[in-house]
This record gives sequence, structure tokens and C-alpha cells, in this order.
Amino acid sequence: MPEREIAPTRIALLELLDERRLVREGYELLDERRMLLAARILRGLEAADRQRRQLTTTWDALVRHLGMALGAHGLNDLEAWPPRCLGFRLLRRSENVLGIELSTATAELALGAASWPAPAPAPTVDACVQWVARLLEAAATLAALESGLLKLADEYRRTERRTRAIENVLLPELEADLCNVEAALESLDQEEVVRVHSLRTSGWEQ
Repeated sequence: MPEREIAPTRIALLELLDERRLVREGYELLDERRMLLAARILRGLEAADRQRRQLTTTWDALVRHLGMALGAHGLNDLEAWPPRCLGFRLLRRSENVLGIELSTATAELALGAASWPAPAPAPTVDACVQWVARLLEAAATLAALESGLLKLADEYRRTERRTRAIENVLLPELEADLCNVEAALESLDQEEVVRVHSLRTSGWEQ
């Protein structure tokens, strides 16, 4: 960017010093916000990682019980097995984090009666239904966590860009302007000293 043309005056110097102070305060606030966002993202990543492990464990258990149900009843019988009514309710809670609205979610599932009577008692099939319900609950919680992490990541990137712009562009420009004005004022002061000295030596005081 082209340098600003600033008249080398004491008032301009004071204004630049005040501007630099305000910009530094803004930088410190943004930098603190950036650190808080980073810490919150790390906590969210840890929570999401725990939830993914739980989801994987639930999925593995479901696959294992499906294998047991297949072994006990065969594919043909399972395909014709009566479905269970499933009541699904998603409970959301909102949390304001640094001005960002984040949601957490838990799912409540209620297993109803079978659509028609099963041909025989089947504990392995009932277990599969229970594990499907747990899988849906874990998936809902993980989805809410990942949605919040995306919001936090977007805000972190915006804050990072603003912080870097102040750090790498605005503050260096202000420092350069201050140096130029201070150098110009110093040069003017030296010229004034030389002029006064010249007047004195030429007999001005007489």
C-alpha cells in the first residue's frame, strides 16, 4: 500500500501515537479471542473424538449382534421379521461461546411394539434393535459436536485473518509513519537550531 502523506507536526505525532495505542489494544483483544477459540476447539475435538470412539464401539456391537441374529434365524427370516415402531426425539441445548451460538444434542428413542407378532421370541433380534437405537443416539450427539466445531473453526479463521492483518500490515504501517514523522520533526528541530545559531552569529542578538 502507498505510504500516507502526513504533515510532520506535533499534533500529527500525538494522533499517530494514540492510533497506535488503539490498534495495539485491538490486536491484544483479537489475539486473546484467537487463543480462547483455539482452546475451545481443542476441547471440542477431544469430545468429538470420544464420541467417535463410542460410535465405533456401538457400531461394532451392532454388527456382532447382527451376525448372531443371522446365525440364529437366517437371512430369509430376518428379512420378514416385523419392524419395531421407533419414537425419536432430538433434544437440543444452546450455548453462547464468544458470541457464537453452539448447540449440543441428545436423542431420546422409545421402542414401540412390533408391527405384527414375531414368529418366535428372539433375544438376538431384540438386542439388534437396542443397538440400533444406541447408534442413532451416539450419531446425533456427534453430529451436533461436529457442527459446533465447524462454526468455531470458521470464526477462528476470521479472527486469525484480522489478527494477522493488524500484526503484519497495520502496525508496521503505523510504525513507519511514526518513524517518518519523528524523523521529519527532528530534522525541523535541527534546522531551527541551525537557523537560530546563524542568526546569533550574524549579530541578530545585538
